[in-house]
Amino acid sequence: MSMLPELKTRRLVLRPIAMSDAEAMVALAGKDFEVARWLTSFTWPYEDGAAESFLKTVVGKDPFETEALFAITLGGVFIGVVAIEPPGDLEDLADLPTLGYWLGRAFQGHGYASEAVEAALAWAFEAFHTEAIAARAFEENFRSRGLLRKLGFKPYSMTERFSKALDRRVSNVVVRLSRADFEAGRKAA
Repeated sequence: MSMLPELKTRRLVLRPIAMSDAEAMVALAGKDFEVARWLTSFTWPYEDGAAESFLKTVVGKDPFETEALFAITLGGVFIGVVAIEPPGDLEDLADLPTLGYWLGRAFQGHGYASEAVEAALAWAFEAFHTEAIAARAFEENFRSRGLLRKLGFKPYSMTERFSKALDRRVSNVVVRLSRADFEAGRKAA
């Protein structure tokens, strides 16, 4: 039994990730370099069993200790992931939860990421009793940085992370979203 709720938006359902999602994760991100290249955790080429190994670390575990990992579904079909990591992921903003997300390439450009991320953020502000949430994106990932900016995130600092898919360290922009800015943005929409 998961400690995570099911979140519903106009078009999507975000449900707790399950072991049965491994195959879809591999197909949409693990075996598509154009998705994997923007993620620090996916190896390239994909290593058999990596998705299952990762899922074993989060499925059925306390999401406030590991991470809150939601499968993004459209009409029951898995299309991506949105995650909220507990405080401690980012050195500069160690006291804040951290947002992460990805969508399969066929599902990008339709507003699904914005819709899913907004729902996850609304949940996270309440669940973590926090006044702000952090995120990071590769400096050259202009689409992701644009989505974060649209949601009200503001630049905070720079960091570097090792990208397994690119096999090198990559500059990341660290951003911060205050609860006040998030709520103001939702009211304006």
